[in-house]
Amino acid sequence: MISRIATLMIGLILASSAIGDERLPSPQELCHEEISVGRDLWQKGTMDAPANVATLMVDVIDGKLPQARQQLTAMSPNDARRWRQSALITAIFAGQSAVVEGLLDDGANVDGQGWIPPFKPVFFSKTTDSMKQDSRFGGPAAVNGMEKSGLVSNSGQLLGPPLGAAGQCGDLATLNVLLRHHANARAPFRPHVADALVEGTMQGNVAIVKTMLDHGADPCAFDRRAILDSREIHRPATTLEKIGRRAGLPESLTDRLACPSIASGSAPVQ
Repeated sequence: MISRIATLMIGLILASSAIGDERLPSPQELCHEEISVGRDLWQKGTMDAPANVATLMVDVIDGKLPQARQQLTAMSPNDARRWRQSALITAIFAGQSAVVEGLLDDGANVDGQGWIPPFKPVFFSKTTDSMKQDSRFGGPAAVNGMEKSGLVSNSGQLLGPPLGAAGQCGDLATLNVLLRHHANARAPFRPHVADALVEGTMQGNVAIVKTMLDHGADPCAFDRRAILDSREIHRPATTLEKIGRRAGLPESLTDRLACPSIASGSAPVQ
């Protein structure tokens, strides 16, 4: 579940021919590409945030924990609290598990979201104008449609929770750091928000799925939500077990994803 800003970042990569093949990138590759472009954008000052925040984010992406701590220490307590959370999410997408651990030790919220600011208006306007002139984006009408639908927007966004971001990127090392800091493995499933167990299941990532289940993640939370959604659109509900089987997870794990009481209708849907 890539954010609207990340979607635009990937668009920038395509526009600059950084991706030359037609193969759909894996979630891990998307995270890598997103953070690579994000670093460049922070470093060039195109994000609508103070210069010291841009320096903080580049340090985090580069794995420079001491420098990141210096930046945060120099901020007011309220600013430090806010940007530490943004730095945490950024470090997760960057695969910097040591930085993640350090930020958590310093007080970042292991279950909280992080704010990613919008682009500076002038940069965003120039970018969308360039996209409209690039046939790979479908022309001006297609880009205007993406803007109207919210696929391409410049409002900034809250990203997280951290466990979901680590699962989205297939990052077991960071996932384990978060769980050691008592991240909530049983957080309720929310549509359109990354969930580590669901992300790992869709990717067929054995290590992520097993780790989440071993830490008490509830596979039935997805099924309950799917049943409610299926009633609204009048289509049969899928289950996490079925998704896992299609993704090639071993039977030892898909059996643990099954929710017999929900399947039989004996358990109430909450």
